[in-house]
Amino acid sequence: MKTKLNIITVFLILFGIISVQNATAQAPNPHPAHEALKGLQPFIGNWAGEFKAFGGFEGLEKGRIVTGTERVKWILNKTAVQFTWDNKFKDDGKPFNFGTGIITLDPVTKKLNWNSFGYDGEVYWTGKGVGEVKNGLLHFDVEENTINKTNTKYQSTRSKPNKKMTVIQHNNLVQNGKKIGDLNEIKLTRVPFEKKPTQSGVSAGEAEKITAEITQLTEQWSQVFANKDFDHLKRIWADDFSYTMPDGIVFDKKSGLADIEEESDTLTSASCVAFKARVYSKNLVIGNGDHHEAGKDKDGKPFSRKFRFTNVWVRKNGKWQVVRGHASLLK
Repeated sequence: MKTKLNIITVFLILFGIISVQNATAQAPNPHPAHEALKGLQPFIGNWAGEFKAFGGFEGLEKGRIVTGTERVKWILNKTAVQFTWDNKFKDDGKPFNFGTGIITLDPVTKKLNWNSFGYDGEVYWTGKGVGEVKNGLLHFDVEENTINKTNTKYQSTRSKPNKKMTVIQHNNLVQNGKKIGDLNEIKLTRVPFEKKPTQSGVSAGEAEKITAEITQLTEQWSQVFANKDFDHLKRIWADDFSYTMPDGIVFDKKSGLADIEEESDTLTSASCVAFKARVYSKNLVIGNGDHHEAGKDKDGKPFSRKFRFTNVWVRKNGKWQVVRGHASLLK
């Protein structure tokens, strides 16, 4: 009896081990996206450096020194990696270029996909690419298109960080069928992550969410005169709204909406540029940036105008509204 029991026990144990091994071997990888992107781990972090403005792309000038910052981070439970850059001229602090891009796994080809957008100078663009990480080198074949229908194709490479430094190169540029060649390299050094202090009890995550909401509302405001969506202003201008124009004229919600309905200018383009939001509390935000617009006046004469604005946003009854604002005309 004891012998039979031992044989049965051994059989059950072996059967259990084999079953577990088979189940493990047959179980699908629960995190295929993260596994495919693990080669990007060395690039995660904050980066900074100075380089010469490289031109090449529509909207970018060449020659001046640029101060660059970049943040690379995992997002969505480490199923994608986001790159965000903000580069400014060292001498005057004006934007050189800024944007963001996300790398994801293509479930069909198993290649890495790159999708991005941003501004080169004052020119808006979007981009896409396909690439891989091989021998520590991040490589993408990229295609970008601007708001002005300029098409640019190129190869983008980034070296594996060596002693806290990575080198970015844009090679073999072809713009609207014309060969431009290689651009000068960009060297960035890893810098410590600076935690932004919470503001009046607002967590970093909540502040980021509020910033995104205010940014979207502001960008929609910039488009109002181009798409004639005046109802948007009725929603975001508070009842006690007051705004000061570059010429010193102050208008409230009622008079502002009345003036808009009588507006004779026709806009062909309008955009919000270099917008930033400062979250002071869960109910108070200060937003500032530039508004660019172009079009024709009532006589058909073309114009192009640039403004710098500051707006005070307050959350009222769960909705964000502007209570005060000011705009200055830029030369």
